[in-house]
Amino acid sequence: MKIGIVGLPYVGKTSLFNALTQSDAETGTYAAKKGWNIGSVKVPDERLAALAEVFKPKRITPTSIDYVDIAGVSKGDIALEGLETGVIAELREVDALAHIVRVFEDDTVPHVDGNINPERDIETIDIELAFADLGIIDNRLDRLVRELRTQNIPTLVHERTVLERCKEALEGGTPIRELSLSPEDEQSIRGYGFLTQKPLLLILNISEDKLDSAEEIRARFAASKRQIEIITLSARLEMELARLEAEEAELFRAEMGLSESALARVIDASYRTLGLITFFTVVSDELRAWTLKSEMTALDAAGTIHTDMARGFIRAETIPWANLVDCGSLTEARDNGQLRLEGKDYRVSDGDVLTIRFSV
Repeated sequence: MKIGIVGLPYVGKTSLFNALTQSDAETGTYAAKKGWNIGSVKVPDERLAALAEVFKPKRITPTSIDYVDIAGVSKGDIALEGLETGVIAELREVDALAHIVRVFEDDTVPHVDGNINPERDIETIDIELAFADLGIIDNRLDRLVRELRTQNIPTLVHERTVLERCKEALEGGTPIRELSLSPEDEQSIRGYGFLTQKPLLLILNISEDKLDSAEEIRARFAASKRQIEIITLSARLEMELARLEAEEAELFRAEMGLSESALARVIDASYRTLGLITFFTVVSDELRAWTLKSEMTALDAAGTIHTDMARGFIRAETIPWANLVDCGSLTEARDNGQLRLEGKDYRVSDGDVLTIRFSV
């Protein structure tokens, strides 16, 4: 999974990136540069430790998330080609966008538009992302019009119809993600990586002295952004805490009333935004966590592990992780009737431990 961090310059994007990835990327002046930072983090999951007590594996492999921190996007950057082509191309490859919005006041940190106005800043980035998508749509529609003059290909006609619908939505201020597209519609435009079609996580960057008002601030924005996951945090504080030893950081968080790290909160919100669940496998002394879209099947899970497993799928043995921990072993779970045999249409639940039986 890859998450792209976007926002105006000087809003705390790189501070959050450093907090999440425990990196030391340059902050402040970095916002005025071109390019991007990339960092990978292992997803913390307490269930792995509990399952490790059961299986005693030689290796434990959690899932991971890549975070891409791009240079700040200012008003008019897309239309005026103020961003490197590679930056936009990198964003088109991510699974979701995390938009960092500046809510904090700080006279030592300038704002590109002169004053703090989160609602305006959200709209600015929304417009820039829409411009990026409209550029792709207009170019493709021009080519489609020329192609359809000489040959009437149904798939191209359908693609043109979907693109025209997307263009109309964007010009009216509606992102593509809010359109009701059929699976066939989505398939026809999947290759473009439209930025406004990607799931969006809104992160409100507040100052440390506003932590007590974090939920109130979040609720204010949630009222107008009902379909978007929104969280509040202090990026600068979280960057500082990420540089401490784990026990020391935990003590500081407790003193400030913070129950989780920024990493845990952003990961949880990212999973909800993308509609992801986690399942587990144990193969060849390796306990491993995998991510899967909610509502996907055992056959999809098999394909996530290896295409041969999906091709030769026979059945899946499954048990909720907590039930397995209670039983103490797969043998005990099987003897107690806790281990179920499921077919390829079984919908995997979050926390399932799966053993895929297959033959190729």
